[in-house]
Amino acid sequence: MNKCKQFIKKIIYKNAGLFTLKSRLSISEAKGLLEQWSPKPNGICLTKNIIDIKYDLQIIVPAYNSEKYIEECLKSVLSQEHEYSVLITVINDGSTDATTEILEKLKGVEPKSNTRLEIITQENKGFSGARNTGLKVLKGTYISFLDSDDVLVPGAVQTMLNKAYNSKKDIIQGELYRFTDIEPLEKRAREHIKEEINTLSGYPWGKIYRYTVLENYCFPEGYWYEDTPISFILFGLPYSYECLNEMVYGYRQNPQSITYTSVSKKKSIDTYWITEECLKEFPLFGLSYDQRAYEYLLKQSIMNAGRIRKQSRKIREAVFILTHNLINTYFTDMKTNSSSMAEIEKALKNKQFLRFELLIKSIGNK
Repeated sequence: MNKCKQFIKKIIYKNAGLFTLKSRLSISEAKGLLEQWSPKPNGICLTKNIIDIKYDLQIIVPAYNSEKYIEECLKSVLSQEHEYSVLITVINDGSTDATTEILEKLKGVEPKSNTRLEIITQENKGFSGARNTGLKVLKGTYISFLDSDDVLVPGAVQTMLNKAYNSKKDIIQGELYRFTDIEPLEKRAREHIKEEINTLSGYPWGKIYRYTVLENYCFPEGYWYEDTPISFILFGLPYSYECLNEMVYGYRQNPQSITYTSVSKKKSIDTYWITEECLKEFPLFGLSYDQRAYEYLLKQSIMNAGRIRKQSRKIREAVFILTHNLINTYFTDMKTNSSSMAEIEKALKNKQFLRFELLIKSIGNK
């Protein structure tokens, strides 16, 4: 890896003039290119949800054409042993396969503990729209999200609620493991190394949130990468949290998911649009354009570049220029505190697109 870094440094040194050239693409041209390629969706993050607390925990499960996994997913919750009251809110988001029939069958499954299954059927609204239907009426003191192809680890509900009530924290996060379809069920959690995360991850799942955290929040509809505001907006607010060392969540690695298939799609530029929208909504949530937000944006610029790496050069350059504009708009006089971000910052501030691209490639080769 050091050889790779040295090689890149040599390229930059030998072509110093080329890599310090500033992009000539204007902000209006960049915006026009992206809007023409894949227009910015209209979804927003701020809302007002209804509070009607009747349970200790409400688990929101969006389900669209989930016939392959939904039964395993829901049984992982119905089989939980705990001393609390739990509501599973499944949003059947316009499924056209056997999901509806499977959900009807699961209504007859006797849970091991005080757990109720609620099914809401609607026309297809997408992942965010389905989650937002579940959020419209918050019925649990704590709220959790579970994707229809994932599972809860046995004991997860008891573990997380015990910690939540005892610690009085706003957010409790457990550890997760990843698995694939080819692995036998009985071996998954036992044989996988849990992912120890000592700070809040950007995933909405694997956590429970006090209902007040989500009282004014919804997932922005129409976007890919709709989880971004969880870490960019919500985790910037002064909520207390605790990360547990117990495994609570099983994440299925699905080769058909957006995570694995989006890189060549036009809508991959939603990764920029959602970044822009988050910053636009900061004042609505009472957030400041502070150092945390600035460091987040720099790291997000790297993630965004990775997600659009198979787009044309013009599209990649347009995203770069608009990110440069976000820095100038919201963080004019700020400077990164991270030595690892210094070169990325320099390239963005100086509009050095070629240098930025080379830096991104060097990061990808680490």
